[in-house]
Amino acid sequence: MSIHKFSSLILALSVCTALSACQTAQSTDAHLRTSSVDGAIARSSDYARKSSKSPAHLERTYKKDPANETNAVDYAVALREKGHLQRAAVILEPFAKAKNASSLSASEYAAVQLADGNYEAAEKYAQKAVIADEANYKAYHRLGIALDTQSMHQEAERAYRKGLELWQGDPTTIMNNLALNLASQGYLDESIEILLKAQDVAPQRVEIERNLRIVTALKQADGAPAPKPGKKPEIIEN
Repeated sequence: MSIHKFSSLILALSVCTALSACQTAQSTDAHLRTSSVDGAIARSSDYARKSSKSPAHLERTYKKDPANETNAVDYAVALREKGHLQRAAVILEPFAKAKNASSLSASEYAAVQLADGNYEAAEKYAQKAVIADEANYKAYHRLGIALDTQSMHQEAERAYRKGLELWQGDPTTIMNNLALNLASQGYLDESIEILLKAQDVAPQRVEIERNLRIVTALKQADGAPAPKPGKKPEIIEN
């Protein structure tokens, strides 16, 4: 099947969703579920964390010391999870746009831009995040999504593969996004192989099962057009 017939597949299939700490944020033309650079992340300090504190507590902590980057990022994560993207962006900008911005701020700012549908800005800051910390696997994931949404599928594939190589915790979201990226390039056999591996890791994930059925059906259809666009890639991460 030609690559052209799969050029919009990454927009046609809903990507993996439920990981342990997830939330929904609004994008310009689809619901793009996002997470803070959340969850069990041990390798680097340059990651946002899923806070056990309430948004109100995070707000008070931030306002007491708005120059503290950790406080700012934690509060911005809480805002993004609630869909308050403009406020989150305003809080993060002084840190993310600094000349020597940390991977922490740049990656979270990229996540806000993704959630708001600003894919070129998301690409820029995800790139900045991985330059600041080349072990920031979630920044690679976000970079892949930003590139995919701009139809830069080969570049996105490289970012996904690097993120997956470095990944810690449940990898099924990035595996699923990589699989759909490969399907968008016409590599259906490899896409199916990765989806099957993701299904082995998380057999309860209905999104993976559904995407596996769709990609398998596309392979069997031998030339049938891809489904109409639905959800864009999502970045719910463990």
